[in-house]
Amino acid sequence: MKANLSDKISVAFMYMIIVLFAAFFIYPLLIVLGVSFTDEKQVVAEGYAILPKHFSLDAYKYIFTSLGDKVMSGYLVTIFVTVVGTAACMVVTTTYAYAASVRGFKHRNVLNVLAYIPLVFNAGILPWYILLTKYYHLTNSLFALFVPALMNLFYVFLLRNFFSTVPPEIAEAAKIDGAGHISILFHIYIPVARVGMVTIALFYALSFWNDFYLAMMFMTNQQLYPLQFYLYTVLSNIDFLSNNQGTAMASAIKVPLQTTKMALTCITVGPIILVYPFLQRFFVKGVVIGAVKG
Repeated sequence: MKANLSDKISVAFMYMIIVLFAAFFIYPLLIVLGVSFTDEKQVVAEGYAILPKHFSLDAYKYIFTSLGDKVMSGYLVTIFVTVVGTAACMVVTTTYAYAASVRGFKHRNVLNVLAYIPLVFNAGILPWYILLTKYYHLTNSLFALFVPALMNLFYVFLLRNFFSTVPPEIAEAAKIDGAGHISILFHIYIPVARVGMVTIALFYALSFWNDFYLAMMFMTNQQLYPLQFYLYTVLSNIDFLSNNQGTAMASAIKVPLQTTKMALTCITVGPIILVYPFLQRFFVKGVVIGAVKG
């Protein structure tokens, strides 16, 4: 059917809103990127701008010469936690969601109730911290960076909704042919929920990549700092120097304070921004399908 003038105006109006909305989020990123390549004196004198009048790599040179080893160490820890943590979370989430969705499994309701309880009742941060440090001994362990976040209940329910769409007759037919639960999970349920699983894996990966809270709670060894927490400590030190420009210590340390903060931000978010466009199509489909079928 041919679109009339009213439809064309509506579509143009929606595109205009989308463009404005996108610009609202892209503008700060361009500011951060532009300032990171700007000379420190220009930033101090004229403020932030997208296009640098005086191009400079001083911030990046300072980071990779003075902090290069620790930044690389932080990258390795973050990549390890993101990859291993996401894989472990997907195993736990997938198996729990499968067990909670199988019809005829006598403990299915128990699993669902156990999953609901933490959503309503929370013991608080102190018991959680004592449990992980005193009984699980996770202090200064890489496991501390992903074990406390192994299972997100919202993702369990989202994945359970995907699994619930599989007709039980298919699983029964597979059992008659001799298939076990592991075979049924891998050959029937996971292919059906593949889009949702990619979406959930992306959520887990993003949360591990951006997390610094667990490191702040459990890490005292700087060699085990993930990138986000290490940069958090660097930014805190830079803020301290910025707020104490007149002191002898701040005068003795020559650091491009403002541009270094922006360069650190670019280094932190750069890799995940490059990966995100390749997974974005799964992200949209996974959330929409999960919501409709839930």
